[in-house]
Amino acid sequence: MRSFDKPRTSGLRPTWVWLWAGLAVLLLLAAAIFIGAIALSGNDRGAVALAVILIGFPALLGVFALGTLALVMARPSGARWKAVRRWGLALLGGAALLTGLATLAEDAGGAVPLIVAGASALAFLWLDIRRGRDGG
Repeated sequence: MRSFDKPRTSGLRPTWVWLWAGLAVLLLLAAAIFIGAIALSGNDRGAVALAVILIGFPALLGVFALGTLALVMARPSGARWKAVRRWGLALLGGAALLTGLATLAEDAGGAVPLIVAGASALAFLWLDIRRGRDGG
């Protein structure tokens, strides 16, 4: 039996979503550097706000969406990895929900997707915990 044919005994299941989540984090870091360079160049506040809206916010949405999807698809087998996945889902879902609720009053266009994504992640977490308690 070859090594990649052996069943996985512990850890998180690697999927392509992890690669895309990593690329989204790199995009977010590049966006932060780019926005910082615009802010430090002495441009007016409008240019910085436009950069945040056009570059930073989509990168943040990508990290929330792909990170949550990667954690949902992970299906860990060890108890420690299950706890890591659940805490990660709680943090990402909670952060997305709170960010969406905070920007709702400002009439930002991305508030509703963040609220839906956060509520969905927390609902999945609740179902995952309930399924784990029931033994299923």
